Amino acid sequence: MSTESWVINAPQTVDVADVRRVVVQLTDGAVDVVADPAREAGAHLDVSEVSERPLQVSVHDGELRVGYDFAGVEGLVERAKGLRDKDRAVVRLTVPAHVPVKVTTARAAASVLGTQADLSVTTATGAVRVQGVSGTASIKTATGAVDVGEHVGDVHVSTASGAVTLGGTLGRVSVNTVTSGVEVVARESTPLVDARTVSGDVAVRLGAGSPVNLKARSVTGKAVLDGVRLDSAAQRTTSVDHVDQPGARGAYVSANTVSGDLTVSRG
Repeated sequence: MSTESWVINAPQTVDVADVRRVVVQLTDGAVDVVADPAREAGAHLDVSEVSERPLQVSVHDGELRVGYDFAGVEGLVERAKGLRDKDRAVVRLTVPAHVPVKVTTARAAASVLGTQADLSVTTATGAVRVQGVSGTASIKTATGAVDVGEHVGDVHVSTASGAVTLGGTLGRVSVNTVTSGVEVVARESTPLVDARTVSGDVAVRLGAGSPVNLKARSVTGKAVLDGVRLDSAAQRTTSVDHVDQPGARGAYVSANTVSGDLTVSRG
């Protein structure tokens, strides 16, 4: 199995013939991954900005790797804090829609558009934007905001304080946050939503007339359905189990918080 490699120390474009998986690792800057439905194979890389240390690009057995090496969570945190170096690059990748993508950054913003395969994005402080993607999307940030729109499939998000906005024809949705708010908009589907926060509020917007099963557990937060606060089965905490239409196939929304509110609306 042959390996091709490039060392990029100035703006440059690279075309790779055989690409079946994409891995990007950046510290600062930005990465855009765009799926081209007309492209059946190969990838086009456009590096528009690169810092003093050259960017490493390689392809081996169909896996295209772009960026700088840093091992594990410790390496990611060190780079986010600027303890190791100030590597920076701005890259844009055009890939076939069916190619899985994995992006890891410290501070670099990440944008993925139109892919139709599994997607993984991990960042410390970079903002994450995912638009028009089909498949399972897994996103982890420390403080970076997460914006997922027109998504088809499952979404899993974990963040400490990055705001989370999810929308589309959603399936299984899981969100874990500490302080950040969560907004889920799924008017074209009946998703299964599991949200866990400490102080962040959770808002779920469904289609008009969608049946919903709702479960809320909170110390001080409240549960609201279509503008009406739901009664708690517990006196000092919030414990709500609401079944809208027994036996009907509908959305399932579960929220566990300390002080965050759960609001579900339809229409």
